[in-house]
Amino acid sequence: MWFLAPLFLLVLVGAFFGLVGYGVRAVADGLSGLKERHAALRGLAALSAAGAAALYAWGLLAVLGAVVTAEDGGTDSSPPRSCRTAGWEERAAAGVEITDYRVGFVPLGFVCETSDGGSYDNGDVPGYVNPGLAGFALAAVASAVSAGWISERRARAAAGGGEAADTDTGTGAQAADTGTGDGARQEP
Repeated sequence: MWFLAPLFLLVLVGAFFGLVGYGVRAVADGLSGLKERHAALRGLAALSAAGAAALYAWGLLAVLGAVVTAEDGGTDSSPPRSCRTAGWEERAAAGVEITDYRVGFVPLGFVCETSDGGSYDNGDVPGYVNPGLAGFALAAVASAVSAGWISERRARAAAGGGEAADTDTGTGAQAADTGTGDGARQEP
């Protein structure tokens, strides 16, 4: 399973650069007036998603480093070095041994398990990664939903305005197509 982590990191890095490129262009076009304003919200959603991808890649690197350290064999490999946090020797002297570890992907974390059934996070993933990841993801979703809502509202207004333009206003001046095929319109 962990052999896929480097491939996933490459995908995250590629997604980051693609989202940043699209996001900067869309925000610039939306704010300069080249495109409609909701394009800037789409760009903001892409930039927020890029921030989330970058933070997830950073946290995944920390977890991957902890796993590599824990899996490193040798004479000093038990308990896993990644689980040797402050106070582990005192807990071991009291009879609470480190038995195993597990990896969390959502939220990111490296969790050490103890013989008394407890567990603790070793702290290798920086404390700002998971809250920042949640914030960027929430901002990306909110921006994308807002852009979609604005786009849908404009489309409905245009459809409503287009139907009103084709109806007879009661003046009797409605044109009829004679079917000549050349698109010329004549009055009856």
